Amino acid sequence: MTAEHVAIQISGHQPGLFTTQKEEILNLLLRNRGNWVPAYALAGVALQYSSRIFSLRREGYQIQNKTTRVAGKVHGAFRLIALPGETGEPNGDR
Repeated sequence: MTAEHVAIQISGHQPGLFTTQKEEILNLLLRNRGNWVPAYALAGVALQYSSRIFSLRREGYQIQNKTTRVAGKVHGAFRLIALPGETGEPNGDR
């Protein structure tokens, strides 16, 4: 199959072919639900990850964040606590 043949197959509007950054961040948080996901992992999906997190929170997702200092540097992390409609109680450390 040539590159031209592939380009012809995916031309035009194809909803569902590509995911949005918000969906990718949500999927990353879902796969790691309850565990801390480092901010650099979210930045690998979208440099404006904080905006996507804000949007998810407005939709009812309970997402915690924390920062820690390591050797004078600040490290951020996020974790999904509950989906919309759930009551989430965080487990483990804060």
